[in-house]
Amino acid sequence: MASKIIFCFMIGFLGFLPEITKATEYWVGGEKGWTLDVDYQAWAKDKTFKVGDTLVFKYNKDNHNVFKVNQTSFQNCLVPPPSQGLTSGHDVITLASPGKHWYICGFPTHCSDHSQKLVITVEAGAPAPAPLPATEYWVGGDKGWTIDVDYQAWAKGKNFKVGDTLVFKYTKGHHNVFKVNQTSFKDCIIPSSGGVTSGHDVITLATPGKKWYICGFPSHCSDHKQKLVITVEGEAPAPATPIPAPATPVPTPGPATKDDSNNSYRVTISAYRIFVGGVILIWTILTLV
Repeated sequence: MASKIIFCFMIGFLGFLPEITKATEYWVGGEKGWTLDVDYQAWAKDKTFKVGDTLVFKYNKDNHNVFKVNQTSFQNCLVPPPSQGLTSGHDVITLASPGKHWYICGFPTHCSDHSQKLVITVEAGAPAPAPLPATEYWVGGDKGWTIDVDYQAWAKGKNFKVGDTLVFKYTKGHHNVFKVNQTSFKDCIIPSSGGVTSGHDVITLATPGKKWYICGFPSHCSDHKQKLVITVEGEAPAPATPIPAPATPVPTPGPATKDDSNNSYRVTISAYRIFVGGVILIWTILTLV
């Protein structure tokens, strides 16, 4: 009798148990990957993107790249500065906020003539992990920003992330700081404007990707190696006013499946089934007793 009472109680309790869903990894474009002349909106049409899911952009890094942009840049195929692009050929982006997210390829005509662009709507899911506290890096440490310092050795063991800050400390009037592109960094080409000169310049790392900095005083970059390149990890912050996702019913999760059209997996673990297995085991033991 006792075993039957316990069994009925546990079965009644099962209705209150929620299901546990893990994040989904979506390979953009499926087997075709991130390339020319693919209908990415057709690929995304039947997918439900949620906060915590990831997008994987797989491509030949010599022929393509990935830029996260706003709606205007997406519609007009306006490419941001090269330093904001992702170029690894296997870029993994975590969807950290709900709303619209826009992505384009920055190679000439790839977005405008070959539709290499993707827009998705991300629904709210489980709260995103709390971001790590920002770190303030004093470039060069105790030596500061000056000539004849190995800045790549200084940066080697550091993990720069979006939201961190760089502090360039130097004697005003003897040095300055210019943010440049890869070509200007390599050849020590000084821009005609855009330098900072306060002697205590604080630069916030607002976007992921490569960042290049040089001193604009004659020969400081070319002869004295006063230059720094770093790689910033993380995802660019969401727009200040994201467009909310339309209110649509959330589909009921099914059993664990593999979506061969996009090489993505959604793993759903049913707490109900796990609990039923335990109940049956307990009931069997009590019945035998």
